[in-house]
Amino acid sequence: TAIRTARRRIPVEARRDIQAEYDVPAGRVRKDLSTRETPEGIRLIGHFRGIGLRNIRARQTAKGVTYAIFRGQRDLEAGAFISPMANRNEHVVHRVGAKRVMTQGRYKGKRRQPLQVQYGPTVSQMLRKGRRPERLADFARGVLGDEMTRLLNYYLGGRPLSSIPGASA
Repeated sequence: TAIRTARRRIPVEARRDIQAEYDVPAGRVRKDLSTRETPEGIRLIGHFRGIGLRNIRARQTAKGVTYAIFRGQRDLEAGAFISPMANRNEHVVHRVGAKRVMTQGRYKGKRRQPLQVQYGPTVSQMLRKGRRPERLADFARGVLGDEMTRLLNYYLGGRPLSSIPGASA
């Protein structure tokens, strides 16, 4: 059960650690985080799926679109705009390449440049950045130690470990 407790708590701590640096909604980070029990222990997995700039507090301006990947720091994507795509989801896009005949949407049959959706970093990249892996490993070790101590106390009828001969806490 100590492993299950750690497996449940590690994604929450990873999300909090990511949100301390990145300005991404909790639901969007949680969607791409999962844990798996392996013979070696617990594996935290960040899926490699780009987060659209629309999910990173994007705002349309006269010069393009501003967005905030990192907390307190806005960047400008010049020439970009926010547009509903064929599935009605809004994305930050650029027009790129040579004009071609559009095959779907409101410009079907007209000659337009294709749209290219703009993405930010993935949760996988956020997990690997800096000292985050070491911080999460330290957190997991702490959770496992605390949980094992709690379970031992529970099985010993609530007595602290220091009262048991040969046990150290």
